[in-house]
Amino acid sequence: MVKDRLAELKSRSKYANHNPDDAGQLEVPLTRSQEEIFQNLEKFSQLTAWIQTIRANITDMRKQIGTSKFHYNNKPIRDRIEEKMKENNQLCQRIYSSIKQLESELGDDSIHRTGVLFRIKNTQFLVIRDDYLSAYREHEELVAYYEHRIMSMMKLEAKAMNYNITDDEALEQLTGNQRSPFAGNLLEETERERQILRDIMTRHSQLEALEKSLMEVRDMFVRISSLVMEQGSLVQVIEYHAQQATLNTDHGAHQLQKAREYKIKALKKRTCLLIWISTALAVLLFLVIIF
Repeated sequence: MVKDRLAELKSRSKYANHNPDDAGQLEVPLTRSQEEIFQNLEKFSQLTAWIQTIRANITDMRKQIGTSKFHYNNKPIRDRIEEKMKENNQLCQRIYSSIKQLESELGDDSIHRTGVLFRIKNTQFLVIRDDYLSAYREHEELVAYYEHRIMSMMKLEAKAMNYNITDDEALEQLTGNQRSPFAGNLLEETERERQILRDIMTRHSQLEALEKSLMEVRDMFVRISSLVMEQGSLVQVIEYHAQQATLNTDHGAHQLQKAREYKIKALKKRTCLLIWISTALAVLLFLVIIF
């Protein structure tokens, strides 16, 4: 009868004290490239989260503006919309700064363009940049639609009260953030009170218009920088084709020079051949004359 020695062999094995459950707890050291890849993934994940927040705010604002209950005198709704617009502007500035920093890092790593790590980082950068530009355009379109709808409401209400209002006046009231631009005419009782109230509202509107102008200048710089970034890829393509055209021109000039040399050599050979033929004919003719 054969004796079962499996238990004895397991006890003598060098893996006898090894616990299989500890296999998943082994820490495998990461290489430098792997650590850099994970760091880049964290950066791009943060940028993606910010872009998703911008789009979520745009969707929420579009729903609130599109509802029939929306009115520019509704302070809670308008405050929420303008708060989300302010949040989107801040996120756009953060994303723009991060993209410029990543672009600078890619420029510093341009000597490693053939590396796998550079191609991965460059691909992620292009995807994030295009996604940001798309979200930024959606935000700008929503802001334009929001201002257009408020101005249309103001003009419609002014027309209902037999009060003509121009686009410039509606824009001034929108910039001044006036909730009830036509209520003042009903509350003023005397000329003095009317003048005092008008002066206060004018100063307040001027201050708010100044603040709005500063914010628009800031947003304009971000918009211009985004457009420059968007056209950067086209400039790179044009530069590449210009370099290719220069190389092709140099190559064509070299081929023309070689063709010219071949032509001169062929002409020399043809001349030599004609001289040899003429000499041979002369010798033959001389021999014929003699004999």
